[in-house]
Amino acid sequence: MKYMLVLIFLFLAACSTPAIEQVKPVEVVTIETSAPAPVVPQVDQLRLRDVEWIIITPENAEEQFAKIRKGEMVFFALTTDGYENLSLNISDIRSMVQQQQRIILIYKRQFSL
Repeated sequence: MKYMLVLIFLFLAACSTPAIEQVKPVEVVTIETSAPAPVVPQVDQLRLRDVEWIIITPENAEEQFAKIRKGEMVFFALTTDGYENLSLNISDIRSMVQQQQRIILIYKRQFSL
């Protein structure tokens, strides 16, 4: 019986404690930030070396061969259609590079801080 009275006393004493302090509500703040700029390395500047083209025709073949014999002889030959295809390929490469440059410029403008 003693234990029952002690338990009842503890329960009643626990109910008589001062009120618990109210918890302050958490304030959520959203801060809008822009995306970081991508780290894009600069493209090296293209520096082409001079290439000397020699056109050999039946009329100047002997003269040109005499000039070439002084050094090592290497020949690259193209037909008319092959030369035209080479020119078109170079034009396509130039066009592709310009498109890539425009895309890179768009990214630079979009992600600049």
